[in-house]
Amino acid sequence: MPSSSFILAIALVFVWIPIHYIAKVLLRPSFSQLQHLPGPKPAFFHTLVGEFLGVGLLFSVGDQHKRLRRIVSGPLSRPSIRKLFPTFSTFSQRLNRDIDEAIKESKGESIEIEHLFFRVALDIIGSSLLGKEMRDFRSPSSPLSFEQCYHAILTQPLAGQVISFINPFVPLRWLPVSANLNFLRAKTALRNMMTELIEERTSEVEKEGAISDDLLTRMIEASSLENQKLSKEELIDITMQVITAGHDTTASALSWTTYALAKDLNVQDRLRNEILGLEANAISAKSIDELPYLDNVIREAIRVYSPTLIVPWEALEDIVIAGVKIPKGTTVQLVPAMTQLNPEIWGADAEVFNPDRWDNLSGDAASPYAMESFSNGPRMCPGKALALLEIKTLLVGLIREFRLEMADDQGLELRNPSLVLKSKNPSRFKVTRVE
Repeated sequence: MPSSSFILAIALVFVWIPIHYIAKVLLRPSFSQLQHLPGPKPAFFHTLVGEFLGVGLLFSVGDQHKRLRRIVSGPLSRPSIRKLFPTFSTFSQRLNRDIDEAIKESKGESIEIEHLFFRVALDIIGSSLLGKEMRDFRSPSSPLSFEQCYHAILTQPLAGQVISFINPFVPLRWLPVSANLNFLRAKTALRNMMTELIEERTSEVEKEGAISDDLLTRMIEASSLENQKLSKEELIDITMQVITAGHDTTASALSWTTYALAKDLNVQDRLRNEILGLEANAISAKSIDELPYLDNVIREAIRVYSPTLIVPWEALEDIVIAGVKIPKGTTVQLVPAMTQLNPEIWGADAEVFNPDRWDNLSGDAASPYAMESFSNGPRMCPGKALALLEIKTLLVGLIREFRLEMADDQGLELRNPSLVLKSKNPSRFKVTRVE
């Protein structure tokens, strides 16, 4: 019988959403057949987040999805992302300065640093994707910055959250209440900012070649080379989806990796020793990508604490998985934690944070479908390389300079509802400078 923590992810899924839950699939996946699932996102999910994120890669289908994927694959490829390392490194140093300031202000008490992770993740995605500081980026038509509008949408008050989650089933967005008015005002301001920026970048590319070297500019250049120009709406939708995925899930992954390291100081010390083996002036995207234990630590943290809670798909065709017939068009909610914490796949210690397991994977654990946090197949997260290099860069800077310990025996209570894995009360750490 699965333990309570093994089935915890099910409690995080909003129980009122109709879920086609197949116990055999979740407890012992037939990995070879899961590749038939990733079709378009279901209609309810589009209604839930599509009013903010548009169509883009998430909700496009058929030839449109293939075209968009082909155009963005170059700018979001590993070699392209490695060119952003200087930007990541700059923000890593800024994060460490912010932590130093928090330590100073704490006067020896424990500190909470999760909010710093979420802030630096937004700073990085803004600079690398848009070439803008989110807190200063604004439209002449609105006094609100991008950061303010973004947070107004993602951190709505209770009334706004209720409306957003019910709206896919009972249209409530038209109601003239403050929660709706604030949401629509922020959404309109964001779209205006993105429209103006895209027009500016497109003009640069068409007239004299790109002046900026951010990912948005690279996508505009790639669409021109393909002779399949991305429309303004497609660019806005793709950009908003990359921002949202590159901010929340990346910050969540960094938070939980730090949590795991603070709970296991032996692993933290071993990781620090590997990092300190690099000369400070020799740290690069290539050098940190070649640190095997760093790679193991991050993969293990994402396995145990999957930032992604659910991956909703529609079946592309009638299929049978583990003896269960799934008709074409059926909504299937894949829950990464159900495979990533499955003792039948990972062994009796599936819930234990053990980076060394990645040196000797075998059986089902060696299948790419044993890890679903970034999804797999033709709809695998296109920003995976971006997220991993960002996490590695920030973690190398953090562990190289600081030692983190849990402040006390804090209970772990997860936020519910939530679209990514977050604790209800951020963990507090005793943070000291490495001598």
